[in-house]
Amino acid sequence: MPPAGLKRGGARNRKDRTSWQLTSSQCCNVIDRSFDAWEAGYPMNRFITLAWGKSQVDARDAVEITGKFIACAREWMRSHGYPMPWVWVQEYGDRFGQHAHILLHVPLELDPLFRTMPLRWSKALLRGGYVTKTLETQRLDFARACESNPEAYKAALAGKLHYMLKCAPEALERRLGLEGCGHKQWGQRSYVVSKRAGVWQKRDWERKSD
Repeated sequence: MPPAGLKRGGARNRKDRTSWQLTSSQCCNVIDRSFDAWEAGYPMNRFITLAWGKSQVDARDAVEITGKFIACAREWMRSHGYPMPWVWVQEYGDRFGQHAHILLHVPLELDPLFRTMPLRWSKALLRGGYVTKTLETQRLDFARACESNPEAYKAALAGKLHYMLKCAPEALERRLGLEGCGHKQWGQRSYVVSKRAGVWQKRDWERKSD
């Protein structure tokens, strides 16, 4: 049975924290933990967007509900004997309000069971009721071929990371090795309340794997 040692990490959420862009450190953490998951044998293979604003979640509460969603997914995965590496970033947009983009790993054998779970968790967490298209989920291209075709998977992963990190200073795009990996312009700004990015903790994985 695989170890179940990937846990939610990061600083405690503070509702008085605000920001306009991701920092270099946040970007590096999201990128590094995504590739660490691949190296550990749990490649990111699901991309989920949670448009909390569509379901009237206040921007001050969006990070907290994202954390609860991650906790639901992590505990469900753990109950089936698997860890769940994950990363997320928070953004704000005119159409979706404050929303989250998530990358996570779902074992191939659990995929048929997992398909209905994100919607179930979202509906359970939204006390005011679920609005259509609050949740969008998709498989990451070439994830199943990450061993036989690693370059294709690397390009797909980099493309998603490029999209997720677009609200970072434009100069970081080249510095972080993501220039040309996507079509969204970097240097975008969006006003986010509370924590802007979260990642699973590598040290917890290493402790379980020793």
